[in-house]
Amino acid sequence: MNLTIEPEHRPCGWEDELDFGDVKMAGLRSPLTMWLIEGAGLNIVVDTGCDLSEQSPAIGGSVLRQHAIWTRRRPEWTVEAQLARFGLEPADIDVVINTCCHFDHIGNNTRFTNATFIVQKRELPLAIHPPRWALYYYPEMAFNLLDVRDRLELVDGNLRVTDGVTVHLLGGHSPGTQVVLLDTQVGRVCIPGDLVPFYQNIELNWPMGAFFDVEAVIRAYAWMRMNADIVVPHHDWGFFDRHPDGTVGLDHSVQAVSSESTADLGDDA
Repeated sequence: MNLTIEPEHRPCGWEDELDFGDVKMAGLRSPLTMWLIEGAGLNIVVDTGCDLSEQSPAIGGSVLRQHAIWTRRRPEWTVEAQLARFGLEPADIDVVINTCCHFDHIGNNTRFTNATFIVQKRELPLAIHPPRWALYYYPEMAFNLLDVRDRLELVDGNLRVTDGVTVHLLGGHSPGTQVVLLDTQVGRVCIPGDLVPFYQNIELNWPMGAFFDVEAVIRAYAWMRMNADIVVPHHDWGFFDRHPDGTVGLDHSVQAVSSESTADLGDDA
């Protein structure tokens, strides 16, 4: 049986022909986004993408391909190259906020040698010893938390990070999914992580396909509408159509900083 998705129903980033050399398929090409918050008195990064270097256990062991996730890597997508655009190095980052502990949100944690990591404590057991049924938690990626364990700030609920920057536990996508709320001159900006991978999710009240608690996802969307003026999706190329320079805000701003890769999920994912 051949299944197809009609063009008008395909999500942003869908391509009929994705070529990975040894694999060709139709699928969804999406960015693994890292966010940089500037002007808040601290250099803050939200999520760190996925390390796609040959030394990465997840790549060396083909872990991602085993889960129908294909990846691409370019030198200009590395954490170092992207931060250099803003005159920064990984060592300059004071705080890293992992919105969840899935592979594409913690994958470059160890590069930030001076940062404190804000993680919801209920995420940690799943990330360190993931059961087989828990999507996107891979034991090969646990070192990204274990190797920075002396700098983890485990949170149970909401947290004020600094003036104008707060973290809020909403769950839904994963037990410990947290969102970041940022005060800017253009309004309150919400970085929702994978609660909102695409604009359609929040605009149509349409839960993403990977969740632990779908009712919590719907409650999270209602919370965002009440508390945020702008919601920036985590895996949507359409963000750059609405914000061509990748920046939201002025004095306090959030920058979309592509981390090491894009991830391409095949239609058999």
